Amino acid sequence: MLELGSPLRLLLVPWDSGRREVRMGAGPTALVRGGAAERLRAQGHTVEEQRIEPSGWHAELKTAFELHRQIAEAVNYAQRIGQVPLLLSGNCNSTIGMLAGLAGRPWGRIGLVWLDAHGDFNTPDIDPHGFLDGQGLATAVGRCWSALASTVPGFAPLPEERVVLVGARSLDAAEEMALHASPVTWLPPANARTPDTVGSAIDRLAEQSDAVHLHIDLDVHDPSIAPANSYAAADGLTAAEVQRVVRQVADRLPIASATLASYDPTYDPAGRMRQTALDLLALLAQLAAVPR
Repeated sequence: MLELGSPLRLLLVPWDSGRREVRMGAGPTALVRGGAAERLRAQGHTVEEQRIEPSGWHAELKTAFELHRQIAEAVNYAQRIGQVPLLLSGNCNSTIGMLAGLAGRPWGRIGLVWLDAHGDFNTPDIDPHGFLDGQGLATAVGRCWSALASTVPGFAPLPEERVVLVGARSLDAAEEMALHASPVTWLPPANARTPDTVGSAIDRLAEQSDAVHLHIDLDVHDPSIAPANSYAAADGLTAAEVQRVVRQVADRLPIASATLASYDPTYDPAGRMRQTALDLLALLAQLAAVPR
């Protein structure tokens, strides 16, 4: 657990599908304007903000992997100087850079807990939408985009046995078949609401992992709070249920880093999901482990 005054590196990636500050790409800036860094500093943490920006011309695939490379370098640097890296990102696939940046720094085997309304387990061959961000988890475990992923410093496909997918409920048919055939542990909402089931899954993860990256797509929450984005799906988790999962993870494994992704403020005019995200960020900062 972070002690008072522990240093954080807050990484901001305001990009969605190769475009800056639109749709979910507007989320990181909205959270910063909502007081993300100030709230963390009020908890006693020191916070260094770093905005990640690609260079040159922009296209979805090219830009995504350029961002991954920069994220990996920023995470690697943060680890070396004793900072905890926390990412605010437009797209879920940015977690590829987070995982790559953790490689070889001091945690050993990294596990992944991925909270999301969606599986993000599509590959180009089965994806009916052609949406790169719906392929983020599949890329992280080496099912697709392997040549590009190999250009991200430190990246190695994560063994699927070291992944727990929490809250996913909106999947394409072929994606769901692939997930059922995978060693990934999938906890749909009913299972994610059962503390004993979550605890058993995290216990199994802890047998194979020394630390964990927590990835939270904000649309894992039920849209009755406020839709996190245009992909929000019914039967999501409450804010309290998501926080309980986070605490259960922290009770069993060090949280080395975390991602909050996919917040589109257009769908949240009253700021209810923004507040939910800020509460969650504060909890992650409280529970994350300092690199040694």
